[in-house]
Amino acid sequence: MWEDSHLGTRHPHFFSTRYLSAIGVFAALQAVVSVVPFSVTLGVSGNITLGVIAAPLIGLLLGPIAGGIAVAIGSLIGLFLNPGGAIFGFLTVLPPSLGAIATGCVRIKRGYLAGAIILLSVAAFYANPFGRDSVLYPWMHILAMILAYSPISKLAASYFISTDLRKIMIAVAVAAFIGTLTDHAFGSGMGIWYFYPALGPAIWNLIMYVYPVERLVTVLIVTVIGAPVYQRLKVTGIIDALR
Repeated sequence: MWEDSHLGTRHPHFFSTRYLSAIGVFAALQAVVSVVPFSVTLGVSGNITLGVIAAPLIGLLLGPIAGGIAVAIGSLIGLFLNPGGAIFGFLTVLPPSLGAIATGCVRIKRGYLAGAIILLSVAAFYANPFGRDSVLYPWMHILAMILAYSPISKLAASYFISTDLRKIMIAVAVAAFIGTLTDHAFGSGMGIWYFYPALGPAIWNLIMYVYPVERLVTVLIVTVIGAPVYQRLKVTGIIDALR
């Protein structure tokens, strides 16, 4: 273990048995859920899988580094198990991995890193001509970015040291919202170029009414599942052993 003196948090040794075992277990979880459809995609073939729910959960429990690695490995395996979920080919692993990293960053008081990912993703979206014709599309991404840079993100992070379920639920909800929208923002910024010019402004403006509902449902599920799990692991000391 080594200590981050600035944050007062501990991080696992990258080559410890505990660290590698945790990555392996959660990578397997991500791979399994990546074969289960969660919602459909508009304008392209394929589907969005339950990986969008597992990724922020994994980032929440393992932190940004181990969580990101586990989700990347699991998502890559999931591509072979469920080719229908490979919307961007092998690049499909990037959005959920960044979502896990962003969620973990909020937990360790580095929400601004998630905000930076969203900012760059929104900039990539607007850099595309169709993005400028769908100017309102990333409104929820921008909201998540503002939240990531705001004091609310740091306040939520401070609640992660508590064992009070109500405080943990608030912390998980904030982290899950930022992480889930980081995933989607990056996917949108990449997708508008990946499918250009097949997906025109009309499709993006239609998705604008769909993705907020989809992502809020994701945040709700992550919060309902993640908060009590995190609290129990916190009480037993397991969550601190994984930091």
